Amino acid sequence: MGFSDTRPGVSGTSDTGNGVFGRSNAGDGVFGTTAKAIGVHGRFGTGGPGLVDPQHPKPDTLIGAGVFGTGPDVIGVGGTSSTSIGVLGQTGKVPAFDAKTTYTAGVVGTSRDATGVIGFSQNNTGVLGILGAGGPVVPNLGQLAGVTGSSDKKPGVIGASNFIGVFGFCGGAKGVAVAGQATDPTSNAGYFAGNVVITGTLTATVKGAVVPFPDGSQRVLHCMESPEHWFEDFGAAKLVRGRAIVKLDADFAKVIKRGDFHVFLTARADCGGLYVHRQGGASFEVRELGGGKSSVAFSYRIVGRRKDITAHRRFARIDMTPPMLPARRTGRTQPSVDALLARLSKQAGAKLGRARRRKRARSPQRLPALLAKLRKQAGAKSARRRKRTRTRA
Repeated sequence: MGFSDTRPGVSGTSDTGNGVFGRSNAGDGVFGTTAKAIGVHGRFGTGGPGLVDPQHPKPDTLIGAGVFGTGPDVIGVGGTSSTSIGVLGQTGKVPAFDAKTTYTAGVVGTSRDATGVIGFSQNNTGVLGILGAGGPVVPNLGQLAGVTGSSDKKPGVIGASNFIGVFGFCGGAKGVAVAGQATDPTSNAGYFAGNVVITGTLTATVKGAVVPFPDGSQRVLHCMESPEHWFEDFGAAKLVRGRAIVKLDADFAKVIKRGDFHVFLTARADCGGLYVHRQGGASFEVRELGGGKSSVAFSYRIVGRRKDITAHRRFARIDMTPPMLPARRTGRTQPSVDALLARLSKQAGAKLGRARRRKRARSPQRLPALLAKLRKQAGAKSARRRKRTRTRA
């Protein structure tokens, strides 16, 4: 452990080995502390940009950190483990996970009362999760999203909960909370294995029901469509001496406008014909044409307007444009996941040799210059203190 007010507590440099190496069986191998800057600073080659405070009103305002790693074109900070956690980030006094459980992950973020992991980007993806080689790129959107999950043969994103597995919310006008798109006609934009509840209007170009056939296959039956909202019911009754009063099903009568419904009749035996003598409220009366006195059975179909819908427009216009963002106009196409992985591999491999050569070429000159600068600053500060002391005396 080294300590200094103005210069690095510990400084080390090497062309082929470790600049600074710390080892301990009981305490800290290497320990760094600071009040206003960076506790431990690790730099690869010429280094990269500093840490910028995103909450500061002035742009590019740097902030300190306990540990800071930087590299011009390589990984700034890397953590690796064979059977545990590569990098653990924790906030709050109590860990948010069970310490008795063994976790194996590249990165784990935990918190009791705050957010465990935050991914932020101004113009690109906030959080990108890739399984294997990754999956296809979304048309006109690429991988640009707050959270992007990509996989070739497995789910890209999984949400599991005893309450709501995945929740989508949209607060803007003409927005979409959840969108699904499939470009292959044999694929499905959405799939639900269970009950589905919709409280608003269901809009689709074709609606159908899947029913099992005796041969074991599944067949599709399509819905009949209408420019208005209707409920319908079916039943059978019988004339007695040419007349019959039919009561609407009590529950059916509660959901239609009972003063405005249609009745369609079909006689099930020979007679002079049937007609609706009067209707309204919760019933309708059927009679035989010409004052006939037949006692024949008949079937009926009742169609009533939905009571719960008060404002309706026939053949209302609707915009079916897919809710996809326009393509980025940057002169470059958004790279695919495979291209992104290849670029990361190139950065970690091919550029590593060049970065090492730059480090060997520049480090001998940069380190003495840095130490000389720090000594000069410390000397100037001491001179100012001596001058103030003489003036006061």
